[in-house]
Amino acid sequence: MTRDRWCTVAHLGNGPTVPHAVAAMPQVRPLASSDLGWVVGLAAARRERLAGYAPRFWRPAPDARERHAPFLAGQIDDPGTVTVRTDRGYLLGAPQGDRLVADDMVLEDDSAWGSDGVALLLAAGRHADLRAVCPVPERARRETVEALGLTRVESWWTRDLPTSESSRSDGGRLAVESDGGRLTVDGGAGRLVTAPPVYAPGGPVLLVTEVTGLAPLLALEQAARQVGAVVSVVAVPAGDATGRDLLEDAGYRATTDYHEGRPRGA
Repeated sequence: MTRDRWCTVAHLGNGPTVPHAVAAMPQVRPLASSDLGWVVGLAAARRERLAGYAPRFWRPAPDARERHAPFLAGQIDDPGTVTVRTDRGYLLGAPQGDRLVADDMVLEDDSAWGSDGVALLLAAGRHADLRAVCPVPERARRETVEALGLTRVESWWTRDLPTSESSRSDGGRLAVESDGGRLTVDGGAGRLVTAPPVYAPGGPVLLVTEVTGLAPLLALEQAARQVGAVVSVVAVPAGDATGRDLLEDAGYRATTDYHEGRPRGA
């Protein structure tokens, strides 16, 4: 594999080096069914790296490869999904309304983000606006999408819930309504979801959909623990300092950033 193949480059702000309009970009071509083994391998290696940052939230399932392979094969064969690759990475752009979600995007190493990463994002961006999923530990990914002009719109914050206590600690006084996985307390609401099949956090995940303060958040966590939830997730809009401070005080950690927009130059 070659390293940086740019003829000329330009720096956008303080972000990473990205290609100038006249740069000799890496060749982007459609993914083929014959690429499946390579794609599955790159995805598996990425899961292992992410697990080091959030060992429970991103714990790979023991059979993750076997579960992921047919999904990826279906994406590659789906004419409605943008599936492209270079020699050093791939991107799957799944349609969501009038945009593409760039979640399954993996490069062989971080040194390729300023070249192959940019080329793949530009190729996908020629079809529609992007919603790029950027796990916090993948700094080069985040810097690249920001350098291309995508804007952070929200972040997911997570906290591992205690799992040692099996009984209720409130003496039965906690007022909780549950309906088909939905949990409601005074000042807060959420729902229990199952982790994607490639991950195995050890139980359901609490996805907080509404919370007005620390007390409702703790009440939701407690209610979720009683039915086996092991991780809590809260989405915070970009610029919401109050929400960020609340979650920091509650022991949460930023895990994933979401950026949206049309890549500059697409």
